Amino acid sequence: MATSPVLSRRTLGTELRRLREAAGVAVTRAAEELDCSVSKISRIETGLSTPRRPEIDTLLRLYEAPDAREELVQLAGEGKQAAWYDAYGDLLAPGSTLHRFIGLEAGASLVRQFSSGAVPGLLQTERYARAIVAASQPAVSGEALERMIRMRLDRKSVLERKPEPLRIAALVDESVLRRPAHGPGVMREQVGYLSGIVEEGSPSIEVRVLPFAVGLHGLLGGGFQILSFDHGESDVILFEGQDGGGLQEKPDIVRAHADRLDAAWKQALEGRELLSFLREVADTYDE
Repeated sequence: MATSPVLSRRTLGTELRRLREAAGVAVTRAAEELDCSVSKISRIETGLSTPRRPEIDTLLRLYEAPDAREELVQLAGEGKQAAWYDAYGDLLAPGSTLHRFIGLEAGASLVRQFSSGAVPGLLQTERYARAIVAASQPAVSGEALERMIRMRLDRKSVLERKPEPLRIAALVDESVLRRPAHGPGVMREQVGYLSGIVEEGSPSIEVRVLPFAVGLHGLLGGGFQILSFDHGESDVILFEGQDGGGLQEKPDIVRAHADRLDAAWKQALEGRELLSFLREVADTYDE
C-alpha cells in the first residue's frame, strides 16, 4: 500500500484506469455512470481527486471487478488522511506541481537526481537552505520567509522515515559547489556536510559530483529528479525550475532522462577521489 496521501490517490487512480481499460469501458461511459463530467474521471484516474465509496462501488460494478473493492476503499481512505505538508497550505496549493511532488516524494522508495543550480534540497544544511530561499524569494521576509525555510527543512523527514528511509542517488554539477552562498561560512559548511555523507558511506545516500573536466555532457538541459516507488507504481520525473518546474509520467520521457543520468553518473567523481575534491572545494571558502 502507498505511504502518503498523494501517492495513495495516484495508486487508486492508476488501478481504476487499469480496470476501466481492461473492461473496455470508455471514459465517457464511466462519466455517464457516475453522472459526472469526463474531467472528473480524468482527475480521479490521475490522482488529483479521491472518489467516494459509492462512486468506487459504481465504477467497480461497471468494470465487473468487485474483488478490487477492499483495496481501493483502503486507498481512498489513505488518500484523505492528513500529511505534514498540509500545514503549509498557504505555500502548497492542493494539486499544484510542488504539492504533488512533495506528496509523492514522501512515499517514494528512491530518488535519482541531477542538480545543476543548487545543492539537492534534501541534502541542504539549514544555513544553505536559508540562503537559497532568501535569494530565490527576495520580496519575502519575516514570518513568510521562515515558513518557507521550515517547510524545506521538514521535507528532510523522509531521510528518517520508518521502516525504510528514502534512498537518494544525487549527481551534483561542479558549478553548484563553486557558486558562493550569501553569509560567512555557509558554503564551507554545506560542502563539509556533503563530505561527511561521502566519508561515512551512508547506506541510503550516495553523492557524486560531475566535474568541469567532463566537458559537454547529456544533462546540460538542467536539473531533474526521478522518483521510484515500490508496489509497481511507475516512475515520475520532476523538471526543476524557478516556479516549480513540471511533473512528467510518460515512460519514454522518464526512461530517456534516466539513461542520460546513468551515463553521466559513470563519469562522475566518487569515493576517495570525490572526498579529496570536496575538501579542496571547502578550503576555497572562508570559515
